[in-house]
Amino acid sequence: MIKQVVKLFSFFLKKNVKNVVYVSFPDISDNSFAMFCYMINTKKEYTNIWLVDKLKQKDKYEVLIKNYTTSKNYKILKKSSCKGLFFFFTSKYVFHTHGVYNKLPLLKNQLNINLWHGMPLKRIGHLDNNTLVPKSNFTIATSKKFSKIMQGAFKLNEDQVIISGLPRNDFILSDKFTFLDVISEKQNTFANTILWMPTYRKSTIGDIRVDGEIDGMNEFLNESFLNELNVFLSKLKSLCVIKLHPMDVLKPKDFKEYSHLSIIDNSNFVEKGISLYSVLNSVDLLLTDFSSIYIDFLLLNKPIGFVISDYQEYLNSRGFVFDNPKKLMPGEFIANSKELLFYLEKLFINKSDDFEKQRNVVKNIFHEEQNSFSEKTFNSILN
Repeated sequence: MIKQVVKLFSFFLKKNVKNVVYVSFPDISDNSFAMFCYMINTKKEYTNIWLVDKLKQKDKYEVLIKNYTTSKNYKILKKSSCKGLFFFFTSKYVFHTHGVYNKLPLLKNQLNINLWHGMPLKRIGHLDNNTLVPKSNFTIATSKKFSKIMQGAFKLNEDQVIISGLPRNDFILSDKFTFLDVISEKQNTFANTILWMPTYRKSTIGDIRVDGEIDGMNEFLNESFLNELNVFLSKLKSLCVIKLHPMDVLKPKDFKEYSHLSIIDNSNFVEKGISLYSVLNSVDLLLTDFSSIYIDFLLLNKPIGFVISDYQEYLNSRGFVFDNPKKLMPGEFIANSKELLFYLEKLFINKSDDFEKQRNVVKNIFHEEQNSFSEKTFNSILN
């Protein structure tokens, strides 16, 4: 029945070849937002339409957009509204990160482009046996190595995966903002900025699941160790920002305040109207685990530490797209809190970085394109 209704709408509602729809999770973020910024700033002939879940945050979205463009050539509409559906059915191009109206079939004479939200280390889509995987005409990748993975994850042919790089990485190469622009309550100058981005183990929104060992991060995020870490950071005159995953059960309110630690989530970026990727250039060290952000961060050739206490548990529960992912993770592996303090001392006090050469090797494997990512995406699809 749904297919028949969609065919009827598609027949009577003709596509406007100059309308581009954008959808992302969270709203107005990630690769879709970067693609939007490129389009609105350089392709004036296109009209840009954002479909969002939460229209009540429209004022905050406006602040974000204003920080990246002076153009007013866009609309923000509720995804579930009649207007939202109308523009979806009448737009020639749709960019998204997690799908849009996933229960509907692909529309005739429309190009649906899945920009996704990072090159995967973890299994995703059909590789993870998901039942509701976004359908698309195209998706993107950063290299041939990832192209094959994206083909399998979304059941696409080789010519449907475009090696353009990720649009959001245009932001990573800029120095428009720093983390101090996001964390306004900390006005001190710091010798180093550390970004710690743990992947969720238990999610409460989006893709509800438990991966790895939930208690595995307790050693790192308990109050006792955070107190110790804060004292250590004060000696280093450094700031560590712990950015929680949007789908994580943990929230900033679960933690107390510290002088050299900031625990934040997406709401901090929304409040300031700043994209996460726009501040990565101000980071001196990335701490993460299985997050795809480390793959993007390789473009900066800065140190990466992998804080992983549950590798085997994660392998058994979620699994990886590579047989031996550790070979493609060029950084220190940190299994407990003592090892983390030791690594920070080695890097910032002893100035010892053992992985620069390996990072370059992996960067060139993972990134065939290393600049102008949105432009290359546009030229491959719309030009």
